[in-house]
Amino acid sequence: MTRLMFVALLSLSAASAAHAGLELGQRPITRAEVAAVAKKQFAEMDADRNGFVSPAEFERYRELQNAQPDQGRGLTHIGRSWFDKCDTNGDGKVSLAEAQARPLGLFDMADANRDGVASVAEQSVAMLFMK
Repeated sequence: MTRLMFVALLSLSAASAAHAGLELGQRPITRAEVAAVAKKQFAEMDADRNGFVSPAEFERYRELQNAQPDQGRGLTHIGRSWFDKCDTNGDGKVSLAEAQARPLGLFDMADANRDGVASVAEQSVAMLFMK
């Protein structure tokens, strides 16, 4: 379970780094960056701008990803189980808070010294758990 959590954290941390034009492990990544990436992706999915991602909006977003040249397999890829994992209250929709909770929780696990920054060293430890 811990290994899977670190894998997911690395995916979101990599997304943060990608938005800054850097690769994972080349610079520290802040908790705020992880929250911002989750918020941006949530906004892209929330097509009707009602503050929730419905299953239909999620599927539409996945279709857009799959239509990309790399078939959405880049650093900001959202997996097919994202919706089920994020809809923690089971109401059939994902709020921004739910969308951010998982990646922030995973970030907090990697941020060993709890300073709000996943240092390059902390990212390296997380990558070891991934292997």
